[in-house]
Amino acid sequence: MAAQLPDIITLESKKMELYSNPLEPFWETSGKRKPNFKLTENCKRGYVAGWAIKDHQLVLTQIIGKHYARTFFFGEKLVEISMKKLFPKSRNNHVHAIWYSGKLRIPAGAMTQYEHNNYNSRFEKEIIITVNKGDVIKMVTLDYTQQKLVVNLR
Repeated sequence: MAAQLPDIITLESKKMELYSNPLEPFWETSGKRKPNFKLTENCKRGYVAGWAIKDHQLVLTQIIGKHYARTFFFGEKLVEISMKKLFPKSRNNHVHAIWYSGKLRIPAGAMTQYEHNNYNSRFEKEIIITVNKGDVIKMVTLDYTQQKLVVNLR
């Protein structure tokens, strides 16, 4: 499998790559059917999601991708996915990711080892954010160059 396009997260006003896919558990836990996304070699999930940490919460801010939608007469056609389609009740296009619990991995600094497989490349630093039901519990920065761990609590 080729290296994959990561999701994007805004952290302290800075856009960074996110080497986790917190939208994936949504379809498992919500019971909603995952759209039939158009897959590509560098994006096997078929979409790129935008995320942010706001008020100690993980929020979904956007989704970019195309999916095959059924039409009444013509079978399926390829259309852009939208936040409104996924979350019709969201008013402000920001959705608190209450379905997600786990760790978010954000690479930082220069790449030190390239792996042409998923998100296996390594970097000088990594930010690890622990999330419980959409709420940020803690943030840790691993600095491999200094062999140092910095813990940022809420």
